[in-house]
Amino acid sequence: MRLAFVSVAVAAMLLAACGSLQKKEPPPKPFVGTKWVVQLELPVAGEQPWFRFGDGRMEGFGGCNRVSSTYVQDTVGSRFIALGRIDRGAKSCDAGTQAAEMRVLEVLRNVSSYTIIIDSMTMSGSGGALTFHSDPPAELPK
Repeated sequence: MRLAFVSVAVAAMLLAACGSLQKKEPPPKPFVGTKWVVQLELPVAGEQPWFRFGDGRMEGFGGCNRVSSTYVQDTVGSRFIALGRIDRGAKSCDAGTQAAEMRVLEVLRNVSSYTIIIDSMTMSGSGGALTFHSDPPAELPK
């Protein structure tokens, strides 16, 4: 009986030691103030679409034009978000970049929630989903 107790205690100590060797992942990037770059399936030529949120305002670049909007989000942790009317410039771009910008803005107009894991954010709603990565990316522990 005593040998079984010692074996269980040794096994528990080994498991605890293994658990402390696992690398911890960094905390998620903050939603507000982070530059979020859209991860397009087919990247556009030049600067990629990006957005930054803060103080109820969204600003960014859709791939062709500067954009801005207001937004509201929950304050209790459900990750609800709703964007107001999105204003954008009138610059003309090539057809592919213009189409990519219009699609990104269409999804943003209909987002209702977001999730952040480390330096990756997904915004989704009735218009589809967008994946973003923070710029700069999170530094992983060594």
